[in-house]
Amino acid sequence: MRKVVMAGAGIALLAGGLIWGPSWHGSRDAVSAEPADLSVRLTPEQQRSGWVEAVPVEKKEMEIELHRTGTLNFDEEKVSIVSARVAGREVRVLAFEGQKVHKDAPLAYVYSPDYTTAEVELLNAYKVASTLSNRAESGGYIMAADRKLRLMGASQADIDAISNTKHVSRYLTLHAPRAGVILTSSLRAGLFMNPGDQLMTIADISSLLVYMDIYERDFPLVRTGQMVSVEAVAYPGKVFSGKIVYLGGMVDPNTRTFHVRAEIPNPDRLLKPGMFATVRIRLSIPRPVVAVSEGALLRDEHGYHVFVEQSSGVFVPREVEPGREEQGWVRIESGLVPGEKVAVKGALLLEGIRETNLSQATGTPSPFGRIGRPHP
Repeated sequence: MRKVVMAGAGIALLAGGLIWGPSWHGSRDAVSAEPADLSVRLTPEQQRSGWVEAVPVEKKEMEIELHRTGTLNFDEEKVSIVSARVAGREVRVLAFEGQKVHKDAPLAYVYSPDYTTAEVELLNAYKVASTLSNRAESGGYIMAADRKLRLMGASQADIDAISNTKHVSRYLTLHAPRAGVILTSSLRAGLFMNPGDQLMTIADISSLLVYMDIYERDFPLVRTGQMVSVEAVAYPGKVFSGKIVYLGGMVDPNTRTFHVRAEIPNPDRLLKPGMFATVRIRLSIPRPVVAVSEGALLRDEHGYHVFVEQSSGVFVPREVEPGREEQGWVRIESGLVPGEKVAVKGALLLEGIRETNLSQATGTPSPFGRIGRPHP
């Protein structure tokens, strides 16, 4: 909402015939000890002018949002661990942490006597197969040697190269099991490795998951497929959209919350695993809530308020707690009940007159510029 500042000329239009007392926020500015008259009264002529209009408060169907904080992380189904399958020694590292790689890209060369022995076994299998008349038996020798090389981490291209050239390769090439970004790497030139050692983590971060906790009371409102908006500290003002893909199956007995995950497309790789995020969940079930027109709500240094019509032409300021705004309507969390009449037109004029009369009563300068539309 834009901020609106009261002009002195607008105040003068309604200045005559109004009765006003000290500020409704307290008596610290008042010069009289008499009880404060909180009301602003319009004369019959001013009421007929149409400058001020009051309408009853009613409930309105509004979509609401839940605001939560969460943590971004990669999708566990899109993460691969590169582990050592044979004993060996690192000779040359080809890819490093933070680097983007494609599937089957070479990551490192490893010298392994066990791998060299398996290559020789494959070549011997071809020699034996050429001497056998039983094709099934000869094919079995080759398949067994082929499978052993695959278990050690050789790719089909590596095996084809051995088969075609009939020469063994000096090194085992470690290949990327998927396309993605190298998140962690322990590969170092000269590193000795044993089977099972974790060497590298590669993750596809073209989409991330945001993990958050939802209070138990909000469980009926949240559904898979609902849209979310995510903002990260690293990119102020930039909003990333996604949708809920997972609802936890149980409530945490300590926090009375359940886990929720939302998938956030990340094609430009701007978001990184581990970032904190502010999440807004747009609920798809509209609910009837107390709401007023945007023009009825005012803001000053004390907070938010509206002018409630107590009787014909008599208005009293009332503190309220505003919520979300939607299409010119502002949800009121507390301070109003359905049926009460509030000024939706001329609220700024009423406020300006109240401030002007306060200035005259206390002998202090008029605080023009401190009132305006709210920014809830």
